[in-house]
Amino acid sequence: MSDENNKAPQKQWIEFGPLIIFFIVYIWLRNTLADPKEAIYPAAGVLAVLSIATVLYTKIRHKTVPMVLVFSAVLVCLFAAIAYFLDDPRFFYIKPTIINIIFGVGVIGGVLFKKNVIKIMFGDAFDLPQKAWNNLAIRWGIFFFVLAGLNEYVWRNFEEPTWVKFKLFGLIPLTFLFTMTQVPYILKHGTIKGQE
Repeated sequence: MSDENNKAPQKQWIEFGPLIIFFIVYIWLRNTLADPKEAIYPAAGVLAVLSIATVLYTKIRHKTVPMVLVFSAVLVCLFAAIAYFLDDPRFFYIKPTIINIIFGVGVIGGVLFKKNVIKIMFGDAFDLPQKAWNNLAIRWGIFFFVLAGLNEYVWRNFEEPTWVKFKLFGLIPLTFLFTMTQVPYILKHGTIKGQE
């Protein structure tokens, strides 16, 4: 098996592993603590520690760390700390909203300032004309704003356990599904490098 094939599942584990463990820890704590409402704080702490661990592991293993991973880890730690010290879990609830808004602004802003973030991230994998890269970036930007809106809707209208489930079983599948819906557009307007 090639090194690239080995990297794909490893990359997915690095991205989603901490969230899966957060979910497991949260559910376990909800069922064991005297006050189930306190489960979010230690679970958020676990997620923060795992986020830092993934950054360190990536740095040691690959000598470089994607800025998205560092940025996400910093925000996880920041919002988990604020929620804990202010005893207000809403600060942790809004973290996905803030991250997705920043991503949306960054991706669409990159098009306006001729620094297409999507092209920078995926230009080594796909060969597309600039207009297609820009359209793809705008699509991703809008999608990030949609995710931000969905997160706000869920945490404001449902109980905490539902929001925690949504983080794992809503945001991740939606992101995967959206990614898959962009493949036909990429294949229509360009090629996958190495498969021309």
